[in-house]
Amino acid sequence: MALEQQHNPITDKTNSYAHLKEKTQRSSLSQLELIPADGSMHVSFYYIPHMSSLVEAQRVRKALLPFSDLLIEHCIDLEARHLALYHQDPVSEVTAALQRLNLGAELQQTMTHYEPLELATAKQEASQTKYQQQNENIFSLIQQFFSAALVRFRQWIKAIQNKQDK
Repeated sequence: MALEQQHNPITDKTNSYAHLKEKTQRSSLSQLELIPADGSMHVSFYYIPHMSSLVEAQRVRKALLPFSDLLIEHCIDLEARHLALYHQDPVSEVTAALQRLNLGAELQQTMTHYEPLELATAKQEASQTKYQQQNENIFSLIQQFFSAALVRFRQWIKAIQNKQDK
């Protein structure tokens, strides 16, 4: 595949922090759930010749926001001026929205994209393993903190006992 796959789930930007947090958690947790059981989906490739800066890439991302329920993921390659959209349903409305940006967006091709179920499962297991390791690290740090505090407390008790003895 010519484009690097970036993990950029499309999330809705709102003024409400709580709504944004809930939406982000829901979309990041459900990305693997959006892939059908057989692992197949579609990927549409767009060439956008006038997308030459980060500002224009941001305009493209904003144009994709209304379609966050339709799209699974998107990847922008700014240097090549390409956009890849991963989806299950037709994207004719998305194409029209991209063309309204006046950046010269053209749909190059839509093809079936197959992600083996083993790979999707491995990604999910890897993310679960990562969270388990983070939890173990947190517990280890907490244990170290309390161990150090206990050692200091014992030293303090001994110091008080020594003062009382003298």
